[in-house]
Amino acid sequence: MSVSTLMRDCIGAANSWSSNRAKAVFGDDSPEARKIQRRFKINAAAAYVGVSRQAIEKAEKEGRLPPADYIDSKGDNPRPIRAGYTLDQIEMMREHFGTQPYRPEDSEAVTLAIPGGKGGCYKTSTAVNFSQWCSLQGYRVLVIDIDPQAHLSMYFGYHPELNTSINDTVLPFMLGDEDDLTYCVKNTAWPKLDIIPSHLQMQRLERELPEADVPYPTHTMLQAGIATIADNYDIIIIDGHPDLGMGTMNMICASDVTLIATSTEVNDINSTTQLMALIADIYDENSPLETTHEPVVRVLPTKLGGLGSSSQANVRDIMKIWPGLPLTNGIRVTDEVGKGQRRMASIYEQADEQRSSPAAWKRANDIFEATFTEMLEELVKPFWSDEA
Repeated sequence: MSVSTLMRDCIGAANSWSSNRAKAVFGDDSPEARKIQRRFKINAAAAYVGVSRQAIEKAEKEGRLPPADYIDSKGDNPRPIRAGYTLDQIEMMREHFGTQPYRPEDSEAVTLAIPGGKGGCYKTSTAVNFSQWCSLQGYRVLVIDIDPQAHLSMYFGYHPELNTSINDTVLPFMLGDEDDLTYCVKNTAWPKLDIIPSHLQMQRLERELPEADVPYPTHTMLQAGIATIADNYDIIIIDGHPDLGMGTMNMICASDVTLIATSTEVNDINSTTQLMALIADIYDENSPLETTHEPVVRVLPTKLGGLGSSSQANVRDIMKIWPGLPLTNGIRVTDEVGKGQRRMASIYEQADEQRSSPAAWKRANDIFEATFTEMLEELVKPFWSDEA
């Protein structure tokens, strides 16, 4: 057997494995088949909606909201108990009570790019989980995947070898073949979270965009595309390939905030400086590149270990060498993200029975909560304030 045949057989086997796993969980391997099994108890639902438990119960009793779903409890003497609320039901409550946290009408969507200097820096898992966390808070979110490996896309069921083509990506627009990005915006299982997926052929961007006949400077094509759909969203999140090419340049120029994800390992910190050099070159006063604005640039420390670990010592160092850039909170190591991929349900999608244990799920949830709150409050919301 030739090496070529062996590799193609391996690809086919991996694709069948991915397809069969999706079919086992959802009945089909299409993105449309994805369902979020998690339900929220009434106190949690009330907190997300921004009203009291009593307000929800009163609205249900008076018929202003549909009656709650009930299931039989487990045990020898089953009794009806609340089944909990779905994400769609929580959105219905927000509509009823008028508690959607949308950006002010006179403000614009905030675009957050999360680049990384090298692979394994948690940029994609951060983008996925932050997008779902923001949607859970009630915001209208779009995630854009321009990484040819399409890892972010696969979190939402868009698999480049199974159900996605290059025509589902931003590439046709960025090469001048489409007038806007409406053609490639896709739904996800989340009520207010859309995606533009990626595909292996996105690697064509690097060789074809510099020579393409396009209506805007090549480094701002993604920014121009986002402008055609941004009115539909509060927060737009971009995930790209960890390199210094045209895709990365486009995601930086399109962003209001560039949040550089970096492991706190020594070599990864040095890789991050190469990404910083690219940003410096783009916005240098002598740069030949035309840009419309400078993004806010911050650093997200990731892969943090325990208090006595080298990562904690290194993060203290980067706080000193890059004062004001690193976020106060970082992303600690947790195996629950990988286990979530195995279960085909992220931390924010997992029903009680899909979790390793209540304690493990809570620890993983706590890892993200403080960091994502800081990202929202310190990086996103200032663009919507009167002072922005």
